Amino acid sequence: MAITNQQIEKLLTGRHVFSNLNFSMLLVRMKMLYMKDPSALGSCSTEICGFLDKFKASMGADYALIEKL
Repeated sequence: MAITNQQIEKLLTGRHVFSNLNFSMLLVRMKMLYMKDPSALGSCSTEICGFLDKFKASMGADYALIEKL
């Protein structure tokens, strides 16, 4: 899945609720990293996109929500 940096920023600064626990845990970790150092957006983007590429099939509704950001 290719999502934009703008969508990644919305994920990292918003209060979205996702049903996939693993994705939620990844976002918490990425949010903490991003809040400490906003220049880490690139590495956050890489990790989030990698996760979504790998687990897109099991994300279902969460994937649709992310596409709408």
